[in-house]
Amino acid sequence: MSMSVQAFTVYDTIVRGAAATAGAPALIQGDRQVSFRELRERVDALAAGLAGLGIGKGDRICILAQNDVAYVELYGACARQGIIAYPINWRLTAQEVERVLERAAPKMMVIDASTLVIAERWPAEKKAIAHWYQFGASPAPGFTAFASLYGGTPPPAPEVGADDAFAVISTAAVDVIPRGATLTHGNVLTASLSAIACLGYTASDRYLLALPLFHITALGGWLAHMLAGGTSVVVSRFDAEESVRLIDRHRITHMSDFPPILASVLDAAEKLGSRLESLRYVSGLDAPPTIQRLHDSTQAKFLTGFGQSETSGFVTIQRVVDKPGAAGKPIPSCLV
Repeated sequence: MSMSVQAFTVYDTIVRGAAATAGAPALIQGDRQVSFRELRERVDALAAGLAGLGIGKGDRICILAQNDVAYVELYGACARQGIIAYPINWRLTAQEVERVLERAAPKMMVIDASTLVIAERWPAEKKAIAHWYQFGASPAPGFTAFASLYGGTPPPAPEVGADDAFAVISTAAVDVIPRGATLTHGNVLTASLSAIACLGYTASDRYLLALPLFHITALGGWLAHMLAGGTSVVVSRFDAEESVRLIDRHRITHMSDFPPILASVLDAAEKLGSRLESLRYVSGLDAPPTIQRLHDSTQAKFLTGFGQSETSGFVTIQRVVDKPGAAGKPIPSCLV
């Protein structure tokens, strides 16, 4: 089956992965591996559950949780059904999250054990939101286990195109409430193809998915590596020593960085006696001395550039060694 690139969606990339790299791991979390084929099966099963609740195209689902395989699968099921994923920053205060919920007006809210302290009273108070779910084995009163949504045969997928909204990523709080940048399937897929073209991702790449999935960096990193046939190693919340162990255990090739992540990983590697031998790229922002330290102590190259949530990722990118202090050249799909 051929289709125009303009019609391709995030769900299509999941279908493609299931056909092209079926048995390879798409996701790893702890001791658990989810193959590309299994990812499609799980996304379809979850789509059936969401459809069974009457949540459909154009509806929004808010997610306030740390990284998890189920979080990734929810992005996939939303993509299939034309539902808009609306992740929320778990660093916000309860009051700020409430403002985001007012703006998002979701049909469903999904939390986890780490965010229960913010949301535990809301199922009783916020009657406008019909469905309350929790990742993990034992949901709190008022919440249903998210795992119970998987099952059944998914209905035929609605017509979803490249111009349909895929996710709303919150940006800076210009007017008290964080504004949501609506990203379409076309936006995030163009960004993924550009990242693959600029950075040369292949099926042998492994990405440390340690930055939060409510942020464009982690979401974009997962999508680009998935489209390339690579593996994302999911970390619920960044921890430097755990990251070093995972890099060495899974031969991770790429990680994303905002200060102080890289410095703390380099400190932890020194402490644990690791040379981070598999690491090829660290992309993001950091101070020149930290970048120099990466270059001095590992084989990895630091990539930096300019990007924002509204642009679905990088607009310009370069290896720092090529021109220190610059923001790089525009990627193939951008004019600056």
